[in-house]
Amino acid sequence: MKQFPEGIKFCYPWRSYQREVLAHLDAHLENNHLHLVAPPGSGKTVLGLEVMLRLNKPTLIVSPTLAIRNQWVDRFTELFLQQSEPPDWISTDLRNPAFVTVTTYQGLHALLESKVKEVDSGSDGDDVEQEQNEFDVCMKEKALEKLLQQNFQTLILDEAHHLRTSWWETTIRFRNHLDQPTVVALTATPPYDVSSAEWEKYMELCGPIDEEIDIAALVREGDLCPHQDYVWMSVPVPKEAGPIRAFRDEVQEFIQEIKQNKDLIRLLENHPWIKSEEYLEEKLAKYGYFISILLFLKEVGSDRWQWPFQQMDEKHADLPKFTVEWMEELLGGLLYRDQHVNVKNEPIKSIRKKLSGIGALERKNVRLTAKKTMQRTLLQSASKLQSITHIVSLEKQAQGDDLRLVVLADYIYKNDLPMAEQDMKTLNRIGVIPIFEVLRRQLKNRCRLGVLTGSIVIIPTNAVPHLHSFGLNFSVQPLRHDPVYSEVIVTGASRQEIVKVITSIFSEGHIDTLVGTTALLGEGWDAPSVNTLILASYVGSFMLTNQMRGRAIRSDKDNSRKCANIWHLVCVDVNTLDGGYDYLSLSRRFKSLSGLDEELPIIVSGIERLRLPSPPFSAKTPEDVNHLMMKRATNKANLFERWREATNLGEKKREQLDVGKSFVPRPFLFAHTFKSLLIMTASIIIGTVYYVAEGSRYRGFDSLLPMLTFALVVGGVVSAPFWWKAIRIFVGNSSIESSLQTAGQIIYDVLVEIGSIETPLKRNKVVVEELSNGMVCCSLERGTPYEQKLFLQSLQQFLDPIDNPRYILHRTSGKKWYTRHDYHAIPDEIGRKKEYVQLFEDKWQKKLGQAYAIFTRNVEGRKLLLKARVQAMSGKFVKRTERKSIWK
Repeated sequence: MKQFPEGIKFCYPWRSYQREVLAHLDAHLENNHLHLVAPPGSGKTVLGLEVMLRLNKPTLIVSPTLAIRNQWVDRFTELFLQQSEPPDWISTDLRNPAFVTVTTYQGLHALLESKVKEVDSGSDGDDVEQEQNEFDVCMKEKALEKLLQQNFQTLILDEAHHLRTSWWETTIRFRNHLDQPTVVALTATPPYDVSSAEWEKYMELCGPIDEEIDIAALVREGDLCPHQDYVWMSVPVPKEAGPIRAFRDEVQEFIQEIKQNKDLIRLLENHPWIKSEEYLEEKLAKYGYFISILLFLKEVGSDRWQWPFQQMDEKHADLPKFTVEWMEELLGGLLYRDQHVNVKNEPIKSIRKKLSGIGALERKNVRLTAKKTMQRTLLQSASKLQSITHIVSLEKQAQGDDLRLVVLADYIYKNDLPMAEQDMKTLNRIGVIPIFEVLRRQLKNRCRLGVLTGSIVIIPTNAVPHLHSFGLNFSVQPLRHDPVYSEVIVTGASRQEIVKVITSIFSEGHIDTLVGTTALLGEGWDAPSVNTLILASYVGSFMLTNQMRGRAIRSDKDNSRKCANIWHLVCVDVNTLDGGYDYLSLSRRFKSLSGLDEELPIIVSGIERLRLPSPPFSAKTPEDVNHLMMKRATNKANLFERWREATNLGEKKREQLDVGKSFVPRPFLFAHTFKSLLIMTASIIIGTVYYVAEGSRYRGFDSLLPMLTFALVVGGVVSAPFWWKAIRIFVGNSSIESSLQTAGQIIYDVLVEIGSIETPLKRNKVVVEELSNGMVCCSLERGTPYEQKLFLQSLQQFLDPIDNPRYILHRTSGKKWYTRHDYHAIPDEIGRKKEYVQLFEDKWQKKLGQAYAIFTRNVEGRKLLLKARVQAMSGKFVKRTERKSIWK
């Protein structure tokens, strides 16, 4: 078989955004790649199958789990072939491949590797075991030879964000065995937040992103339902809070001792970095440590902290306050990174002993704000069990029999299941069984609970009869401590069907609260009836969070007014300035999660859209936030209309950079205006002197006006290059918005000319607008997702505090006694080559005035870089810019 049988086609009309992708298909496939980014529920699978049909060649489809693998076969059979059973030219067995073969990344990896080295966090453990066993009993060489004989010309990679580690290596190797195949990569979550090296690996296999479909477009079309994110806050339970409080008390006592340690003060006052102009490379390489020494000396009243500024011919910077975080930096440097300090001598020896005694040393790091154990305490706090109970109770009361709630957790903890009615174990960790148990104990019969994982399945006993209609090979064992619930044991081939069966029972309402693992249900699970989701996972990955959210936001053909609630659990630390590690982790994830703003009719990313109080939090904040969340979550009446308004106001998702006005580079006009005024004044003085001299000579004075006018005209002509440039720069940058737009246009122009961006500026526009919060935002009117991200990343590098760029832009205004210096990092993409930097410098001087690019990898450049970083220190902890995704 070399082609698909005739007459195969999709049996439903295409959605508008699907038609748009297919209309551009030929252009996208010119490089033998199609890279599609679209959220769960957008029909990526169907689009992949249509592309497969249009290419009309032998196809290998690779997916992350067995459940998703089976979905590909089911979708094609049902929606294209319109029959109940797949034909014999479709195979899910790599040992017996066919014209269309569907497998998993783990299966392909097991075939090509002698030993499975790694299990991806998104895969189900059952998948791993089964795929591995398949190849334990066959000759891999023969299986691979048979697979390659199919001569696959289309390679479809489902949920392609998995392809970054060993699975990427395996898939690349297999692709290289093929004869220039067309690669179709589908994902909801490109790994934008990974390192550049990992991103390059991802792009090498998947190719550049061709199309990106946003959630807002799908909600507007009705293919995803309106939804909102909510946050339930808790604080550590007393058993967890006690050790945290005790540690902090010891830290404060220790810090007070350190500030009075005269030996340490003397050691730092005589440190080579403080006494000498040398050691420039060391200061730059360990810049945070260098600043921490200055801050400490200033804090304890020593005047030696001023000496390094005199060395650099720099005024005293507005240095930040010496905090616990800076003490961490100082002590970490002294103990582990300073070659000028003998750690075996006093006072370092005693300091180390004291830090060890309070448990503040971890893997060659000093931990004074939060130890790793404290971070884990917040992430895994038992207080979240009560949070889940409150949310389930609230949602059950609000939705009644319509409730279809899912709780997703990372681990099962099967041992927490009691063995007898009297065996009521203490529940103090977040996992599937502890969550099931706490809900069973506290909510009694208010909810119909269920458990669905790869190793244990529990359903209400009165739902067992519904299993018989599915033809499963199963047995049932009532729970010893509560016969209201039964464990379902499935054997043989039925194990692959159990997810579909329990999903069906859940959708019918025989289970209304289902607890499962992120590995099994967090990705690719199709259950449109889910209207409430509680994320009890603490993995912290944006990609996994986005995948899990996708389980709840699918539209339901049986409920056209469906709205979904998505709950995030966070345990906050009210004794820190930033809210604690768990809150920071949540905030990071929200940077990439788009949703409806609580006050404005916009779809935007970032936790700010929830309009929560900002840290530091008071003891009353969690209670206030939870009360607010309860009020919002139970008032779904206007959520549907608010989404409609927000989606209709926009057209497409765009990347946007919010910038504080004070950080926008303004042009320095003083030099030009001063030179022009100096020339004109000199002309007038010379003309006047000449006129007076001539008048004295002939003893007669006529009117001085003609001579002054003549001198003024001459001075104006001679100074024209200076005042004309000043006027031109001023007119082009009369406002903060216009200055930011000019800087953005310069960066964009350079990126186009060096080939990093393809869309020329004449077919695009740098848009700058003032925001209601006093900031300004910058975005591109059009351009590919990659172009938008690269441009804003470059602009952000230019505006944010300087780190360690290859080149910096140095601007000065005035003379020695009134000189103003301004430093900016030249973006990494431009700083790669000297000629790119020269191009940037030329464009800047033309549009924004005098400036010079300085190479920072030589001695003079490193000195200037140190000055620039000292100057930037005053704003180091001030948020200058923030990137967002916004539908507009």
